[in-house]
Amino acid sequence: MPEMALQWQAMLVKEVRRKAIHLTGLSVPLGLIFLGREVTAGAIALVMAASLLLEAARLQGKIRLPEIRDHEETKVAGYIYYMAGSLLCVLFFSPGIAITAMLFLSLGDTVSGLAGSILKNCDVRGAAAPAGRRRIKPLPVLAAMFAACLLIGYLVSGLSGLSFPVYLAGAAAATFADGVAIIIRGRGLDDNFSIPVFSGALMSAVALILDS
Repeated sequence: MPEMALQWQAMLVKEVRRKAIHLTGLSVPLGLIFLGREVTAGAIALVMAASLLLEAARLQGKIRLPEIRDHEETKVAGYIYYMAGSLLCVLFFSPGIAITAMLFLSLGDTVSGLAGSILKNCDVRGAAAPAGRRRIKPLPVLAAMFAACLLIGYLVSGLSGLSFPVYLAGAAAATFADGVAIIIRGRGLDDNFSIPVFSGALMSAVALILDS
């Protein structure tokens, strides 16, 4: 039992460190609010260009970055997908939708990750996922993600201008993107990309339908 407790504690601490880095994504909605779309998109593009050079060096074994997951050692790491999803959100969605979608990623996914750190079988995208097992996160993690995103949508609705049906659809899309592995050529689509893009696209579609 003490060994299991220590294992759990180590997993939780590692996840907290990773999600602390994850929360730097709050700079995207803050940039949209205070700097506007053009400046924010330009800043993300510059940081992403520098990060691609850094990632190329890491994959060539020239440098080592902290908090990289085991299954990311030999492939492009999640932070690149995070920036790619952020850039697409800023460029193609309205500011209110982009802000909400990015909060689903930076805050909602943090809640999901911390909930998942105390449960088994929550890695649905890594190479370690058992073959044949349904690649869906446990129901408590899905519930935590959905509840967090729904609360986020409600709390920022005064700023975003989004109605309940719109951010409800976004919360559902973000939960799906986080909890269900979409496998492409044997690899799971990174949720740092799919959460903001899927939720932003569905919110845009629902908002368009409601406005028509």
